[in-house]
Amino acid sequence: MSYNLAELAKEEREKLNLDLAAASVAFKERYNMPVIADKVEAEQAPYLREYFRKRLTLFRKISLTLNQLPSDPRKG
Repeated sequence: MSYNLAELAKEEREKLNLDLAAASVAFKERYNMPVIADKVEAEQAPYLREYFRKRLTLFRKISLTLNQLPSDPRKG
């Protein structure tokens, strides 16, 4: 397996870039940074927009678990 992303097929590179876009939207939402998810989705290729929505939903769910602070071990 090669770690050179440029060697991936065009479709795989597009999906990788789409994952990055979806993850960045979820990150910005988590930290209350200005982002418009619909605008980012509109910038994606039309045939990948459904995939973008699915990935964004996944990253938002993951983000919810990251927002939880660990409980205080002194309280018990």
